[in-house]
Amino acid sequence: MKSKKGMKLIFAGGGTGGHLYPALAVAELMSARHPGFEALFIGTRSGIEARVVPESGYRIKFISSRGVRGKGFVGKVITMASLMVGIVQASMIISRFKPDLVFGSGGYASAAVIISAFILRKRIVLQEQNSIPGLANRMLAPCAKRIYLGFESAAAWLKGHAGISVTGNPLRTQVSQVVVDAGKDTKAEFGLHGSSPVLLVFGGSQGAASLNRAATRFILENEDIQAIVQTGKKDFERVKNELAPAGSRVYVSSYIKNIYKAYLAADIALARSGALSVSELIAMSLPAIFVPYPWSADDHQVHNARAVVRAGGAKMILDGELNVETLGTVFGDILGVPGKLENMTKALQEMGGRGATEAICDDIEEYMNGAANPGLPENVDEYDGETREGGDDAR
Repeated sequence: MKSKKGMKLIFAGGGTGGHLYPALAVAELMSARHPGFEALFIGTRSGIEARVVPESGYRIKFISSRGVRGKGFVGKVITMASLMVGIVQASMIISRFKPDLVFGSGGYASAAVIISAFILRKRIVLQEQNSIPGLANRMLAPCAKRIYLGFESAAAWLKGHAGISVTGNPLRTQVSQVVVDAGKDTKAEFGLHGSSPVLLVFGGSQGAASLNRAATRFILENEDIQAIVQTGKKDFERVKNELAPAGSRVYVSSYIKNIYKAYLAADIALARSGALSVSELIAMSLPAIFVPYPWSADDHQVHNARAVVRAGGAKMILDGELNVETLGTVFGDILGVPGKLENMTKALQEMGGRGATEAICDDIEEYMNGAANPGLPENVDEYDGETREGGDDAR
């Protein structure tokens, strides 16, 4: 392989952490592999990328862009106008930066950049996190040489594309830290002790009110369990006050930076089923009770959860059916049946879940050396196939 010193990649995607963190994972590994590597992120000022990318040590440029779902006729006209402005802005950024490749990770923030890159005849790859591809990636697929999928079921939505590869979702470098910390008493870091089962509750960085409500009652009514609860900022004070009677058997935080330590400390997770949460729980082999966000685009969180449920690694409760009784029934079914928790853990281990970042970076390197799918043109053009987002995966 020829040297990639001075390699330059543009990463397009954001709005939510589910679209941003996979791109950051790829950028981190490429930075580690290639001296002189340059990454430039393009996003919007209103997305999570505006804060997280600079905190991660990477440059970011902003363009005009907005979502299209549920905006009405006038909203769609404004969206198209914003897209046109974004394409012009992205074209200027791409022309100045001169990237070797443009990596799109979905979300409305990626559309203008990928269209601009296609017009400028740049190498393009896409990464799709969910079991049902998002609108942006479905529309942009014909522009891309390669599409990396987090779930195999997403391929059915991209029929005819010759560059599909099911890799799993790139995960944060924190997950690799598990190898170092696996033998440590991570429960103690949350003030928890003893052999009582630990329930981890998290609905993404913004939290999930329905999960917080049901979990709070369940924890208070079951004194034989311990819990780690990531509430999100909005619910933090309320949940903290309500769980005060539980004392030291409960750890409450608005945000857990080292979430992998919570994964290690927990026996079961109660979580939304955004793509990254699902992928991380699979990688960590942590059995879960998924409560899909009811307004996810194309109901993709239900499909994400269902893939793990079918494999035997999780249970699912619909948001409208979640309460202290249904949570108690499912929790009891998992822990009350001898060997059930161990079998769920084994099912997750068999699903795998690690290595996606390495696989994607390997393929990008091969593509840039002319070795990946040599029969395809530089920008695929023979492709036949063709938000209201919440329960944010971001952390």
